[in-house]
Amino acid sequence: MSSLLESIEKEVKRRAYETMIDCLKSYQVQGEEAIEEFQHGTRAFYRANDEYVPHWQGESRAAYELIYGDLRQTEAYIDASAEDLLHEISREID
Repeated sequence: MSSLLESIEKEVKRRAYETMIDCLKSYQVQGEEAIEEFQHGTRAFYRANDEYVPHWQGESRAAYELIYGDLRQTEAYIDASAEDLLHEISREID
């Protein structure tokens, strides 16, 4: 009887782990899709930046450069955070 209970408990735990892994894999895919969408947006931004900004001068250019610097820092932070998140999800799945 005890071996039957142990077997049932193991099966319940195995299924619970499988469910958690499936959830984590889903989060991982969603995270990868979000990162891809973000990178698509940044590429579009840089294309527009390269096309229009070189013609700006004066105060508008100076103000833009400040914002541009902030955007670059934010992008780096998001990239690093996304990489950390995906790494942690992979680690947890393993």
